[in-house]
Amino acid sequence: MITNYLALTNVRSPIMQGLVGIAACALVISGCAGGTKLAHNANGSVYLEEVTDWSFEASHPAVIDQLTITKIVKGLYRNDDMSGSSRMSAGGSKPMRIFNDEDAEFLSPLLAQGLSKAKPEQLVGFRVSSSAGSGSEPTTGSLYVQKGSIYLTIGKGAKPTGFMPESAVRTEPAPAYAAGGALDAMTMIIDYHALAMSPMPAAMPMAKATVIAPIAPMMATSLAKTQPVSASVGQEAGQDEFMVQKLNDLKIAKEALAKKDSEITMLRKESEWMKRELRDRDEEMKALRLTKVSAKPAPKKKSAQATQIR
Repeated sequence: MITNYLALTNVRSPIMQGLVGIAACALVISGCAGGTKLAHNANGSVYLEEVTDWSFEASHPAVIDQLTITKIVKGLYRNDDMSGSSRMSAGGSKPMRIFNDEDAEFLSPLLAQGLSKAKPEQLVGFRVSSSAGSGSEPTTGSLYVQKGSIYLTIGKGAKPTGFMPESAVRTEPAPAYAAGGALDAMTMIIDYHALAMSPMPAAMPMAKATVIAPIAPMMATSLAKTQPVSASVGQEAGQDEFMVQKLNDLKIAKEALAKKDSEITMLRKESEWMKRELRDRDEEMKALRLTKVSAKPAPKKKSAQATQIR
């Protein structure tokens, strides 16, 4: 009877192991496919996705201000060599942003929120339905923070060919867990500390119009007057954004100093309390010694013996 029981147990063991393995795989697949959604609407979706690669470890959660994230979203661009509908050359290659202003307003707060909530084994994925210059195809991608840099990858849709400013970024082939199935995806490694100190990327230049007739002198004069004004307006806007960023950094530094001051104050109070406790215990020890000394019995005097006089 015992032999039959052992044989039955040995038969069931591989079956149970197989069922457990299938269940574990199902959990992993479902976790990777769905993730934790932060937002989902007509513009697109932003979600947290767990990476099954054991070598991946991000510096999450990471608190990065929304303005810096906006600079990253608006800094992605690609060179457009054709003019869209006619597919004819439009005066050479021109840079175009990957995401328009509406996409940036949708993505920036959600990406910042995702990085602040993500775990070390998670990355932030996104999907945008209406990307500038990408036609009807949605743009998908992911980003995560690691060793002081933001790793941004565009998997499907309009592929970026550059970033503004160029000094804050370097590129490398995207790992499989960040590419989202794309074979030729590249990862942009962005120094967000340096990017936070730079102004917002300027608007991309438009295609130059072909000159058909000579411009009248008066029109040329008006254009010459308009161009410096528009340039100065753009420069002032960049300076204003730079000042706003500086004020935000100053505010953060003041908050950090205030926190340090409160910690130092608490340490001083604890030090004074410990000194007071030591003084009280020292006085108690002295009083205890004096009590012991006063409590010692006095030496007995020899009693005088009475001498009888006869």
